[in-house]
Amino acid sequence: MTAPALRLLPSAPATPAAPAPEPLYAQITPGRLVELSAAPHGPSVRTSTAVALLRRVQREGETAAWIQLAGGSLFPPDLHDAGIDLQALVVVHVPEDEGSAGLGRAAELLLRSEAFGLVVVDLGSLPCRTAWHGRLLGLARQHESRVLLLTDKPAHADSLGPLVGLRVQSVREARPDGGFCVEHQVLKNKAGVPVAPAEDRFVGPPGLR
Repeated sequence: MTAPALRLLPSAPATPAAPAPEPLYAQITPGRLVELSAAPHGPSVRTSTAVALLRRVQREGETAAWIQLAGGSLFPPDLHDAGIDLQALVVVHVPEDEGSAGLGRAAELLLRSEAFGLVVVDLGSLPCRTAWHGRLLGLARQHESRVLLLTDKPAHADSLGPLVGLRVQSVREARPDGGFCVEHQVLKNKAGVPVAPAEDRFVGPPGLR
């Protein structure tokens, strides 16, 4: 009696590995208004994140601008230590009495120049009207620029407005080596796709190590 032939079964498909989280930069796409916020007691967290995004933009050969009220917290020596090319960064100081409207006008002028791949607007905790959001969004799309709006507010607060395509809350956690990691919590994403950006790791200043 002939033994029955053995039939090779197809291999079971391998379980696909979960994709590695993408850096936050991958979500800061041109032609989109992005709000980066932090709790009022931790504005340095979103500043550190914004500087990391700025450094990435510069590495791609883009020119960037940072707009803040006169007397703002941006400190050029810290930017240099973080790897920022100060020669390729335009810093605009808006008179305090012009408030968020003045910051918006400055951003609009810079975007119209077609010279900037990234425009950062540090709004802090200023009340902000949405009247100029539409103009910024239109210009960002037209010139393929990134617009990053920095705010100080708790996670449960509303975003700046309906034209904000992505809102991220940055949360800092200390590490045993003296550095810290920043987790980016996506609070709003009009693209509708679940997003979980990879955390960033930073080295603290010598006095904190």
